[in-house]
Order: sequence, then structure tokens, then C-alpha cells
Amino acid sequence: MEINPLKSVARFVTGGLAFIVAGLVGVRAAAQYRTATRTRVASPDAINSVEKIHLGGVDQWLHIRARNHSLPVLLFLHGGPGFSEMPFDHVNAELAEDFIVVQWDQRGTGKSYRPSLDAKTLTVDRIVADALELTDSLRARFGQRKILLVGHSWGTIIGLRAAARHPELFHAYVGISQVADPPESERMMYRETLARAEQSGASEGEAALRAIGLPPYRSVEDYQTMNRWIHHFNDAEYREMSPARFGALAFASPVYSWLDFFRLWRGFRFSFAHLWREAFATNFPAQIPHLDLPVYFFLGRHDHTSTVSAEMAEKYWEMLDAPQGKELVWFENSGHWPQLNEPQKYRAQLRAIARTIPHE
Repeated sequence: MEINPLKSVARFVTGGLAFIVAGLVGVRAAAQYRTATRTRVASPDAINSVEKIHLGGVDQWLHIRARNHSLPVLLFLHGGPGFSEMPFDHVNAELAEDFIVVQWDQRGTGKSYRPSLDAKTLTVDRIVADALELTDSLRARFGQRKILLVGHSWGTIIGLRAAARHPELFHAYVGISQVADPPESERMMYRETLARAEQSGASEGEAALRAIGLPPYRSVEDYQTMNRWIHHFNDAEYREMSPARFGALAFASPVYSWLDFFRLWRGFRFSFAHLWREAFATNFPAQIPHLDLPVYFFLGRHDHTSTVSAEMAEKYWEMLDAPQGKELVWFENSGHWPQLNEPQKYRAQLRAIARTIPHE
């Protein structure tokens, strides 16, 4: 019998790939089980649901966790645009002892991404309206007059606008890695990074930065080029969250499926492409100089992200008029992700805020 060596190789390769995939699926299932076991809320009244809600004419998805139904509601607004943080919420799973924690995949993001979504509906105002509609739904469902609003990065663009429009709906607003003035922040970071490239003799970095020039940029690629060199010249004693770290955290998430990861990737590209110009037009010192509710900024000392530099956020905090009180909390060992870099401190700060919330 004649043996075809090509078919033999193909069968070997196919069998090897199947073995690797099966192993990966098995390893992930074990990691998910360990995470689910570690984060289980041991209470007969516990909430742990992944559920669909209709907002602004579009189905969107929530993950809700809590020890019981009487805790204050905490609505978390993820970054991006289009970058779900639901796969990472197990890092701070302990907050379910203090809050009804609601993670929301915004329209066009993660579980809420569908190819059929009309790109014309993907605007800052539409997502703010979704957030306010969701807020009303949560208030009615849990019988609370107000909820706590927490936003991270892009989520602070949505959250601050929602809080400014309807401060009566929220106990307080918490901005993690708060956006202030992206165009000015970009220009500042560009000048600093170019100076570092020149001083260190990094000719490749200097050439790349001079080629794209001073912001604002015409393409996402130019923006990514600047961010790459900002991270390259970041503080010597600090390294920002790596893709490997994000991947490891998401890999262990019990609420995100393999299909959800595909949606996350597609949704991020889709959302960023349609929202980044509008997001970068934000100028909160001019647009929202006053807020009628308590305000907290959580800033990473090493956050030098081009559009969300901690220095710019601090300047905004200093000029912000907040008669009901404001507080800036520095996370000394964090960059753009304080809630993941220093989760214990993050949880302690939110618990301190919870103690100021009147029992309803």
C-alpha cells in the first residue's frame, strides 16, 4: 500500500492542533471554575446574573453581583470606547459584599456587539442616554432613589456627562483615570515624549514621532504610534498593564465565552473607529466646570496615556466647582488601571464612599 507523506503530515498537524485546542479549552474551564468558586457570594439572597436589557432600542448586556438586594447600586462604565471590563470584574469581586455591582457592556461592546448595529446610533449622546435609561431601570428594580456612578477612562466621558445632566440620580460620581481635555493632553504628552526620545538618543522613536507630527491626528494608526512611544518612555520604575496580563485576567473570567472574546475584539475596533474623534473633542474644563453632587477622582500616579494624562485630570479637579464636595485620590503604584493595579486600595476607597451613602 502506498503511503502519501503529505496526507500523513496533514493528519499529524490536524491532530496536534486539535490536541492543543482541547487542552486550551480544558485549562480555561479549570481557570473559570477556580474563579467562580473563589468569587462565589455565600448568601441565600445573593445576585449573580448575566442578563439582557433593552436600552435605546438595542439589546445590551449586564453582569450583576451582590450579597443581597438591599445594598447600594454601583453602576460601572467601562473604558475604550468599546473595551468591556466585564472579563476583569472578578479582580474586585469582593465589592459584591458592599454594593449591587452592575457591569454593563455598552452598545457596540463585547456581549452587546452585533454586526447589525447601526453605526449612526454609536454616538456619545446616545450612550449617555443609554446610561441614564439604565440608571432609571436599576433605581426602579432595586427601589433606590439614587445610585453610585463609577466610570473608567472613556467611561468618564459618559459618566461625567450623565452626572452633569441629572445629578439628582446619583449619590456621587467617581472618575477613574478621568478624561479632562484630550486634545491638550495629547499635545502635552507628544512634546514630553519627543523630548525624551531626543534626550535618550532614540532615533527610531524621534523619527516616528516627527513623522506623525503634533496632534490632533488624522488616523487611529497615528494615535497608536504616539501611545506606543509614550509607553516606551514611561517612568523607569513603572510598567503599565501588559496585553499578557489582560489576557490572563480575561482567560479566567467565568462570564465571558470564547464567542464573547471575538465580539470584544470586533466591538472594540468598531466602536473606536466610530467614536474616537467625538471622544477626543471633549473639553470638560470648558464644557462641565460645575457639578452638583459629590465628586471623586481616582488617578494613577504613572498614568501618561496620551488622552488621559493624570496631570491634566489633576488640573481639571483643581478648577472644578463641586459645592457638595470633591476628593482626589492618588494611586501611587498605578498607571491607567488603578482598579487592577491596586485593587485593595480601590475597594477600600469605594467602601469609604459607601459609608457616606444614606440607607434608603
